[in-house]
Amino acid sequence: MTIAGHYAGWVTHTVWRKKSTVLALVIVSVILVVCLQYNVAGSQERDENDLSKVGGDVQQDKRTLLGGNAMGYSAGNQPPNTMGFPPSPQQDKSALGDDSPYREEPGQSLNDRNMDGSMFNDGPSRAPYVPKKRLIHLDLKGAPPKISYLKKILKLSKDLGATGVLLEWEDMFPWSGILKNVAATNAYTREEVVELLDSAKQNNLDVIPLIQTFGHVELALKLKEFQHLREVPESAQALCPSLNASIDFIQTMIDQVMELHPDTNYLHIGCDEVFQMGECSRCKTQPRDSLFLGHIAKVAGIVRSRHPKVTPIIWDDMLRHLPPSSLEQYRIGELVEPMVWVYAEDVYRFVPLLIWEKYAALFPTVWAASAFKGAFGETLYIPNVKRHLDNNLRWLEVMANEGPKFKNGFQGIAVTGWQRYDHFSVLCELLPAAIPSLAVTLVATSHGYMNASLRTKLNTHLNCGVFAPSSYFNLNSDPFLWDTYSRCTFPGHSFFKLTSRLNTAQKEADELITMIRKQKGWMTKFNVRHNFSTPLRVEELMQDEPRVYHTITSLARSAKDSLSDVFDMDTISEWVEQNIYPTILELEEIQRDAQALKARTVWPRRPLPTLKDLSRLGVQSSDDDESQMPPV
Repeated sequence: MTIAGHYAGWVTHTVWRKKSTVLALVIVSVILVVCLQYNVAGSQERDENDLSKVGGDVQQDKRTLLGGNAMGYSAGNQPPNTMGFPPSPQQDKSALGDDSPYREEPGQSLNDRNMDGSMFNDGPSRAPYVPKKRLIHLDLKGAPPKISYLKKILKLSKDLGATGVLLEWEDMFPWSGILKNVAATNAYTREEVVELLDSAKQNNLDVIPLIQTFGHVELALKLKEFQHLREVPESAQALCPSLNASIDFIQTMIDQVMELHPDTNYLHIGCDEVFQMGECSRCKTQPRDSLFLGHIAKVAGIVRSRHPKVTPIIWDDMLRHLPPSSLEQYRIGELVEPMVWVYAEDVYRFVPLLIWEKYAALFPTVWAASAFKGAFGETLYIPNVKRHLDNNLRWLEVMANEGPKFKNGFQGIAVTGWQRYDHFSVLCELLPAAIPSLAVTLVATSHGYMNASLRTKLNTHLNCGVFAPSSYFNLNSDPFLWDTYSRCTFPGHSFFKLTSRLNTAQKEADELITMIRKQKGWMTKFNVRHNFSTPLRVEELMQDEPRVYHTITSLARSAKDSLSDVFDMDTISEWVEQNIYPTILELEEIQRDAQALKARTVWPRRPLPTLKDLSRLGVQSSDDDESQMPPV
């Protein structure tokens, strides 16, 4: 201890004598640390905000982020090779060395690292592919957003990089004359249509109307006055292409739509998923290929003859299996432009190389269609942004690969947002719940990639303000972006936030209902049917039910408030009935069952009476078996 104390005293005395030197060293060290921190922060800020610099000056992260940290990937989610940074507007495209849309990047830099510090090593990446036209698809059938809300979405979409809108009016169009009853009773007026189109024009967005002209004509075929146009009498899915009345009906639809869209250069005539074809007595005698292609030729002919400046677009799925000889026979390549739609991540699985080669030999140009909502489940109320981003980025890779095969390349991409899977389906994700997904997919398709450098743009246009996330979103842990954007104030933000609350409340309610009905043995359907349980156990099972019930019912009221600026009450009521009301009914049924079970104070001896309905399944009580035995 004496030696240690002596040594400590000596060190203290020495430091005190040279205190000026030590203090100077400390100050210099602090200054060096501050300078290094400032340099790193400035470098990161430049990486995020200066999107125009490419090449040797600034090497940024050029990889797609489908989940995880800003420069890392989840297993099995390797990025496509097309996600680089776009050349600046001033860059001479001839400097890329050839006519290809690709270029090779210089060597890797510090920002081309995984989070563990290791270098990316998947070979040189190509320049990003940015489609010329980038459409957002608005599916309006059966649930019309208010024009005031749609105008906000058009402005937002333009800011995020959209160049046009694919408007699927369906029964929301103000049909007139013989088509009057095709319009829903809450359809838009002609004045509202003009107001929306004027807003698109003010935002420099091209508008392409979409009407169905073969399959998915349920909006009209469900009605008695158009029942005679059905291919199958008991189904309203597809019209009969062999009837002259069908062609007259389609021509009337086209004329009415084009009257209100005089400036459009395109008309999408649908023609996807024609599930019923060649089944009526008139059509049975003709090959299905001829029925389909002949009808397409007639409809496209109507468009081109009556509106010479308008090019028809069709969905491509019905063309994929058709032989080139049939397509050439009907000159389909001269009549329409196909829009190839795939909403899953693996585009080539649904449209393999052979189909692309067939299309390139027949069509001078082609469109792509991805999705930002309405693709992964008919009853979902929130889109999985991770999957939709992946789908869009894969499409950019496919477009970069396949575009050069076409004489005029790709016209563009439509980022679809389905509201219903068909006319009879319930609502899937509503538009306000999908705004973050729309923003992410639009920014990705407008830049040709998605990474942390685009964070500021997303935060700005989603109006995050002081609540902007300080780090790039992690789609593995936050696939719906609830954690990232719930505090932002984009149009419809309150409903987006409500879906997160609904998800939590429904999980809790489902767990409670499962526990009461299936996992515990005192309030099962058997207990209820026989009114046989113990009140003490029922009380235990029902402890959390009032709180869960209150949470669910309060969500119904909140849904009305959060959607009142977006939809009419008919649409709000439908959504609540589909997504919240069933859970309320289940909980109320449990409440009634609990009251009945607790009211009983005397119980019978076992065995309990056999359920009589079991006899139709061959299950009978012992008394029933004895009564049916033959006499001895």
